[in-house]
Amino acid sequence: MSIYPVTLICGLENMRLRYKSMEYTFEKYDLKLIDNEDNTCKTALLPNNGIALLKERRKLYIIHFENDFLYVGEAYTSIKTRFQRGCTSFNYFIRNKKTRGGYKGYKWLDKVNNLKRNLTVSVVVFNEEYDSKRHFIEAIEGELVYLIRQKSGYWPKFQNEIHFSNCDGAKEIAEDIRKKVFNNELV
Repeated sequence: MSIYPVTLICGLENMRLRYKSMEYTFEKYDLKLIDNEDNTCKTALLPNNGIALLKERRKLYIIHFENDFLYVGEAYTSIKTRFQRGCTSFNYFIRNKKTRGGYKGYKWLDKVNNLKRNLTVSVVVFNEEYDSKRHFIEAIEGELVYLIRQKSGYWPKFQNEIHFSNCDGAKEIAEDIRKKVFNNELV
């Protein structure tokens, strides 16, 4: 799959936190889950280039298989590093039957509960002025997860938590992301 960089400027009015415009880039990646005999796994992310892979930047990522939504997350590290950390924790838990720092890794890596092994990752990378505004990006994440629930009737299958915050503009940006990432075809 190709990267689809699209830079959008969303005009926001009445922003308490002075967010008058927000710029972000969309990218899509293929994510292959490669299973090992001991029920651990590794990930392969293609293509091997893009802003989400290269930059430490605030981002939202949506793991899905067609219109089956598995997970929405927020990260500051490169998306490849984020998945490596989640996979390392998952594999540690599978091998040792105990958590690593209280974290079991991503539930969607487990081949018993998720038979889909060829996934899509849609990534929204925010421009650098939002690197220190995690609270606002998490508010967009919460609104996006809620929109998925509202439109499909289901929460993302492996969603563990949602960060709820009432930040002006988060709902509108989440709706714009939903429309762009899923082409208005949310089941």
